[in-house]
Amino acid sequence: MSQAPMAVPPMAGRVGLLINARSRLGGGAESAVIAALAQRGQTLDRVVHISSPRRLVRTVDALLDQGFGRLIVGGGDGTISTVAARLALREVDLGVIPLGTANDFARTLGIPSELSVSAAVAAGGHVRQIDLGRANDVYFVNVASVGMSVALTAGLSPRLKRWLGASAYLVAGALAFVRHPTFRARLDSPGGSTEGNVHQVIVGNGRFFGGGVLVADGSELDDGTLAIYTLGGRSRWQLLRTVALLRFQVPLHRPGDVFLQTPTALLQTQPQGKRVNLDGELRTTTPVTFTVVPKALRVLTPPP
Repeated sequence: MSQAPMAVPPMAGRVGLLINARSRLGGGAESAVIAALAQRGQTLDRVVHISSPRRLVRTVDALLDQGFGRLIVGGGDGTISTVAARLALREVDLGVIPLGTANDFARTLGIPSELSVSAAVAAGGHVRQIDLGRANDVYFVNVASVGMSVALTAGLSPRLKRWLGASAYLVAGALAFVRHPTFRARLDSPGGSTEGNVHQVIVGNGRFFGGGVLVADGSELDDGTLAIYTLGGRSRWQLLRTVALLRFQVPLHRPGDVFLQTPTALLQTQPQGKRVNLDGELRTTTPVTFTVVPKALRVLTPPP
């Protein structure tokens, strides 16, 4: 059962803004954040436009060393996830400006894509402590997946996303749907074990993935569990219908599917070494242990 988000006081300290330089809306995000902070009598102490993931990590670590108490991030799920991993278990607030293609983490938090509104949330004072997921030793904020979504991610080139925006997911998804075979998956959790042929394993800390596809209705970012859902080895047309209904946020549990909510689970696959998609980035491989890390991240959200 979902519960009301628990708010905590915002941290004091300097405010930094990190923007994905490849985003088409980066310039507008900077102006919106400056205006939102000014309305609250605050200033923006540092703005950094970043195009390299390695530089992003180095910059975040440097700002933490300098005592920044709030980092506002303008980017997609992958950029936000990278920053969140550096902020895990720290007394630093994360502000989210959704500038990506899917923006599923922001969608779960209820943060709109309109720049002036998301900037006002990031400049505001409502902080929520949320869980993080961990896949082996890598944090993720929203969702991990194995299977068809990995093929989809591999087909999502930066050029395709710039040209088509959210429609790029439909193009890449169609190619993955046609080409991707099923695989053998075994899940071991405190509640038991299950094994079968699947197209996809989805591990949700958040509620959505893939640009609005529902993982688990009622799942919350602070409930101390991960929602794990498998799409079984049904025919491709049945799979297509299921994915379409999930995109319209219809929760489904069909024969051959598995759904569970658990604090931890071990996923083993045949073949082994299948890549794991974490918030849109391919970061580890199977076998993989998924674990929830409760109340690990402080994030600015809209007030209830």
